[in-house]
This record gives sequence, structure tokens and C-alpha cells, in this order.
Amino acid sequence: MNIYKRMVILVLLLPLIGCSTSRTNENDLMVEQYVLDRGYTIVHNEGIVHEYILDKKQLVEMPYVQYWSVQDVDPLMYVGEKISTSKFAVSGHPLDENSDYDKPQTTVYVMSSATGIIGGYSYLTHSEMNDGWVYTIDGQTLEQHTGTSYRAWLEQWQDKYK
Repeated sequence: MNIYKRMVILVLLLPLIGCSTSRTNENDLMVEQYVLDRGYTIVHNEGIVHEYILDKKQLVEMPYVQYWSVQDVDPLMYVGEKISTSKFAVSGHPLDENSDYDKPQTTVYVMSSATGIIGGYSYLTHSEMNDGWVYTIDGQTLEQHTGTSYRAWLEQWQDKYK
């Protein structure tokens, strides 16, 4: 291929590269603003840490059951879509009050798709989710969020998503 053809291809591809980067930066800013709008101070933004195409069978598999259980949306709306999960270390979160550490810090994950923010979940940074289930993005337990016991919730969840 001669130099002229290479330059034409490069010129045609440059706008596409710019659009992709612009869209990514736009999404990053939107996700970060979502965290800030909740009143949290961002200590560290790790960006996107996990991406996957949501499949219905994942809704009854760990850890996806946990992530989706504390959302305010029906996950079936997102089946077949690419889900991006961004990770933030934050302060000023309600879970910080439950910490025995001198400098409490909570980890917040925000889930998004091409259509926007889905929601998120949180846990105390020092617990690394070893203490059981994740919390809502605002620090509520599954029981607080759903108003039902874990056992009743699990039955309903499995009936709907199996």
C-alpha cells in the first residue's frame, strides 16, 4: 500500500478515534458526577474495573446476584447490554459511621450502560465484602432496601430470574 492510501485511511479513522475517546470521557464524567451528587467525597477514582454483557443466567449467579439485588431497576431491562462498573474510594458515606477504623472509607461501585447510570453498590473498604452482602449505594442492607427478609427475597428473586 502506498503512502497516499495510508494517509487517506488515517484521516478517515481519526474522527472515529476522537469520538470513542470523547464518549469514554463523557461517561467517566457522568459516573463521577453521580457519586458527587450523592454527597460523597471522592478519595480515589479507579475508573472502570469490570465490563460484561449481562446475560439472564448471571442474575442467579454470584456475584451478580449481589450487585443487581440492591438496584432500583429491573435487571431484565439490561439483558444483552454491556455493563460497565466503575470503582471509587469515597468518604462521607453512611457506612463510614459503622467503621471501627480511625479513617473510615467506603468503596462505591457505579454500574452504567450505553443508556446511562444504572445504580451502584457499596461496602466498607476495610471489610472487602467479607462481611456478607453488598449494601445499596447509599449504605442500606438488602432487607432495608427491599423491606423483606433475605429468605423471602431470595425466593422471589429466583422465581423471577431462573
